[in-house]
Amino acid sequence: MKSKILENKRIKKERLIDAAYSLFSHNDLKNVSIQDIVTKAGVAKGTFYLYFKDKYMLRDHLIGREVSELFKNAEAALKENDIRNFEDSVIFIINHVLMSLENNPVVLTFIKNNLSVGVFHEQLHNALDNEESFNLTEAFLNLVSKYHYQYKDPTIILYLIIEMVGSCCYTSITQNKPLPIRELKPFLFDSIRAILHQGAPND
Repeated sequence: MKSKILENKRIKKERLIDAAYSLFSHNDLKNVSIQDIVTKAGVAKGTFYLYFKDKYMLRDHLIGREVSELFKNAEAALKENDIRNFEDSVIFIINHVLMSLENNPVVLTFIKNNLSVGVFHEQLHNALDNEESFNLTEAFLNLVSKYHYQYKDPTIILYLIIEMVGSCCYTSITQNKPLPIRELKPFLFDSIRAILHQGAPND
């Protein structure tokens, strides 16, 4: 009996999440109400508040889910490819994420409609250190160790890269500035390599 109750709760929460993702992907956040979400999900309004304080908390949950999934898929793809270089591995992961965004107009619309650059950065960092899903910090530190790179503080290196990628890609994706994302990537990747190379074993 208890397991059935828990399963019903899980299903209702998933309905809320799926409904919100659909609504946020086609509308600005300010134009979506909690009532809209629960109506689309087919649950009572009180059910919403069992899981989320407000629609912004639900939006942040969705960002974390999408970001974690993008990087988890990128790491899985990396393991399937014969890449034996630290800098190439990092570039591969970032490029895989960017290509996934380019090929997913729903996610791109969600970003454009619902995220300011400040919110994008905050949730990107929160999501990537989420131990319940995919932890980018741990994955990065594993690569640093595997290829024997040396940094005073590798987490700062990762922070700099995420900040640069987040800022550049958000503006490029939402405004095509300073260039569309496909044209920007070569410049972005050269800059990332320059940051990473500071800790190269032969330096």
